[in-house]
Amino acid sequence: MSLARIGAVRARRVLAVAACLGLAATGVLTLAIPSAIGSSAAAVAPFDPYSVTFVSLERGWALGTAPCALAAHCIALRETTDAGRSWFVRPLPGALVAAADRKVGGTPADLYGDSAAQLNVRFANTSDGWIYGGLAVPAKYPAIKAMLWSTHDGGQTWKQQTLSGLGEEDSIFDLEAARGSAYLMESNKTGGLTVKSSSVAADGWHVSNTATLGSPAGGARQTGSFVLAGASGWLVEGNDRGTTGSAQLEGGKWVAWAPPCGLVGHSFAIPAASTSSNLVASCVMGGFAYGLSKSAPPGATVGSIWLYSSSDGGRTFTAGPEIGAHAGFFGVLASPTPEVIMADGIAASDRDELLASFDGGVQWSVAYTGDISYLGFTSPSQGVGIVRTFGSATSTMITTFDGGHHWAPVSF
Repeated sequence: MSLARIGAVRARRVLAVAACLGLAATGVLTLAIPSAIGSSAAAVAPFDPYSVTFVSLERGWALGTAPCALAAHCIALRETTDAGRSWFVRPLPGALVAAADRKVGGTPADLYGDSAAQLNVRFANTSDGWIYGGLAVPAKYPAIKAMLWSTHDGGQTWKQQTLSGLGEEDSIFDLEAARGSAYLMESNKTGGLTVKSSSVAADGWHVSNTATLGSPAGGARQTGSFVLAGASGWLVEGNDRGTTGSAQLEGGKWVAWAPPCGLVGHSFAIPAASTSSNLVASCVMGGFAYGLSKSAPPGATVGSIWLYSSSDGGRTFTAGPEIGAHAGFFGVLASPTPEVIMADGIAASDRDELLASFDGGVQWSVAYTGDISYLGFTSPSQGVGIVRTFGSATSTMITTFDGGHHWAPVSF
């Protein structure tokens, strides 16, 4: 997949951040903005998406749930070839369906109320793709089991993959692909993280990180995410207590890298990359339990949120505007161009909102109302988001074709 990942995208679950899906950047699409997009030509049953991946402006897949003969909600896969105007039912392997739909504590395994219990879909191109993540398994205290399935024929057939080094309750946090290589982030038996890579056309995973990626000392469940843009890449891992490890992609290896918020409290922040050089992140001054750093920008207070931007591929970051006027933690961030930033936020009335800035974070406006769990841009104009209720099958996919100014729900 020779594409740049325009706008880092992450799903917010509790206060952790996990990857859902990826998008390709292969041009600009100009379309009128309808009130709703999609027509479910071959998928007449309601469909609730929770993960989506595009490999071009027109071609994409969505993973979610739909009513089925055996239960109110069963895992399902949909595909579009016309930018989401219509979606078609695609097959899933019986073993995967059985594992995802198995009840754990009265809830389907893929909807279990745990930050690591969700499957995601990712395609690198029209042939090579993966379904990955974790599923709850029945036990006295339900555990999360890592799952990885691959396809190399466009989703017609899927094969389950076995990864070495995973413990009984380890998880796959993220899987991203660019320029013919796929990268997978997994927890390991020692409590840390391991990054593995493989050619997208094969299933030959091998360790590719030289940076040490440890485990948080406490707090919420550990998680991590990749950000890829062209030949460049970055990763951050940790939890609500802060950043535990970070790395940068160099020559096919993940080497040590200083994360954007390291000097002002180590808050857990996944940057968004609009190009291989331009990144932006939101940093909480003081992080989880630190005081105000001497490196904090003038006028900053403990707990305030500031944008930090880089124009040199993440080697240095500069403090930008404060975004503390919008309450809440910016757990989802996307940036289709250096000037445009999209983020989830919480209004003073506790209303969840999708916020947009078209001047580098100086001024913000509400672009959509709802709890945004994912944002991503296929091009500077075309983007997609998911509005989802955590722990529920209810969700909505939204799209934009004018660079984030207007968003409309997708009809499946």
